[in-house]
Amino acid sequence: MTERHIVFIGGGPRTAIILERISANRALLNNTALHLHIVDPFPAGAGRIWREDQSPLLKLNSRAADVTMFTDDSVQCLGPANNGPALDQWVQLIREGQLPDVPPLVLADPLLQAEVATLGAGDFPTRRLQSCYLRWFFARVQASFTAPDSIKVHQDSAVDLIPGSGPNKVLLASGEELVADQVVLVQGHLDAKMSSDARASEFSARADSADHLGYIPPGYTNDINFDELLPGTEVLVSGMGLAFTDLFVLLFEGRGGRFEPTDSGGLRYIPSGREPKLLAGSRRGVPYHSKILSSTTAELTARYFTEEAVAALHARHGDLDFFAHIWPLVAKETGYFYYRELFATRPDQLRGSWAEFLAAYDRIDWYFPERARLVAAFVAPNDRLEFEDLEFPLPIPRPLPAQGHGEQLNKLVSEHIQEDLRLRDSPDRPEYQALFLGLLRCFATLPLAHDKFSQAGRTQLGTWWQGFFSFVDSGPPARRLRELLALHEAGFVRFLGPETTFGFDTERELFSAQTLAGAVHAPWLIEARLPSTNISTSTDPLLASLSRQGLVTEEPGGSGKMHITSLRQAIGRGGRVQRWLFAAGAAVGRFQAGAFSRPQSNSAPFADSDALARELLSAPASMDQWELAGAVAQAHHSIA
Repeated sequence: MTERHIVFIGGGPRTAIILERISANRALLNNTALHLHIVDPFPAGAGRIWREDQSPLLKLNSRAADVTMFTDDSVQCLGPANNGPALDQWVQLIREGQLPDVPPLVLADPLLQAEVATLGAGDFPTRRLQSCYLRWFFARVQASFTAPDSIKVHQDSAVDLIPGSGPNKVLLASGEELVADQVVLVQGHLDAKMSSDARASEFSARADSADHLGYIPPGYTNDINFDELLPGTEVLVSGMGLAFTDLFVLLFEGRGGRFEPTDSGGLRYIPSGREPKLLAGSRRGVPYHSKILSSTTAELTARYFTEEAVAALHARHGDLDFFAHIWPLVAKETGYFYYRELFATRPDQLRGSWAEFLAAYDRIDWYFPERARLVAAFVAPNDRLEFEDLEFPLPIPRPLPAQGHGEQLNKLVSEHIQEDLRLRDSPDRPEYQALFLGLLRCFATLPLAHDKFSQAGRTQLGTWWQGFFSFVDSGPPARRLRELLALHEAGFVRFLGPETTFGFDTERELFSAQTLAGAVHAPWLIEARLPSTNISTSTDPLLASLSRQGLVTEEPGGSGKMHITSLRQAIGRGGRVQRWLFAAGAAVGRFQAGAFSRPQSNSAPFADSDALARELLSAPASMDQWELAGAVAQAHHSIA
């Protein structure tokens, strides 16, 4: 019997799913003992982001019922389905005493015990409970590999890779060497060198030069030490996405403050006396849209943004531009989801029937004047969908009035958040859930179009689309926005509005924010965003070595992501494909989905992981590169 050694660099949720898919597809590799190695300094299964060692205040921005690690029978892939409990079902099994292998931490930790006792399907679980679920899943996968196979976890860091004519060697920080026939890079989000970010370098130098200044560069909020930020300090905050949500949770409730319900259904903040004062601004000037409470009733199936439609566009235009060719289809598909639900649930508030509307809607493109006229004929102004208004929702008067304009911006943001909650945190507006599902379905379909994009189209996909999708579909729970409003009403958070830029005022020796209402100054600045990482700027020593050796390169177009083939193999210097070196995750090019996802949704991460697992198992050394490419392309075509 021969042996195959596969080393995974990174042990987070994506690696766990790939390992489960390897187990499910194990029959593809006959007469071979499979030895799997997982290298990660953080706990296997959870990884850095989802490790249990973080604040119990931090939560997922997904409901418990919307999180699964199992490739269920909805997933269109070649490997067999392997159903299992979603997070809410897993918690229910623990409550009922039906889970034989409850994680020890759940049994020992009073906070987790209390959460398990009350968590419902529609609740947002803590990241610590999610960590337990992820590690439970990994342990289950680990147990599925039996002799002669083996799976071993190395709680260590990979620092170098030495390719060989035979097996390769992966060098760990401890000095241990691992033999590797194949290596899979699944490193997730990476830290960036400070020197690679000119703004962060400048601001850090400014803060280091004076005792009254403080600066926190882009990073993972849970990993940041805020001890030097003293109570009462005014802080400029750049960014209002999910990192901003984590920030205000840790700086207020995390410092002993608490929220009490009000008679009006809102929240009131009770301070601890340790609070700073945040002055928050960004390009849009508002936080991400709230998660949605309502449920859809109409049948919502793909109609316009299909693989056939993309193929027809490619045949007509050649390489596709995202904005010119793909986005109008995405917009029309999502608009179809939205208006179908609107007609199904509130027909009395519309003019005409769904059949009449759809017959005309089918014939027109989203950005044609006829679409606007059609919608105006059927739908009242407040119910019409315009994506540009959705992305930049603040009605900023130009020019701003001479007096009180800063307070006007502050008020506009507050009113926008209240309106966002009214629409999305209500059981009576299911069209917004349909909008959410329409964008989510398009997100899952986009990987099928990746190879048909021009380089500019891929760049647009990886920048604007990712940001827009996150803003609309990946926002915080509604309670977080109520907490933000309570902090604002208590005087601890002030909104600076859209188009805010940040700098340093050398005359005042303070950080500055240039807003539509003029300049604002403060002694501290926090970047509420993740570091922008690419292959050349990462602090990861293994990637640095792979880059020096020419085993990996950045994809064309300036994204900084790793260049890979459609088979997920690294493309090295001179375009040479490394047949034994695979990559997936946040640092990798092409269109990458996340890890865990919604049950029964044909989720892209599961299909993608299944394909990668089958490639790892069915790539014999004797198969020619082009034969392998043809075989996998045929397999992918058969499941599209």
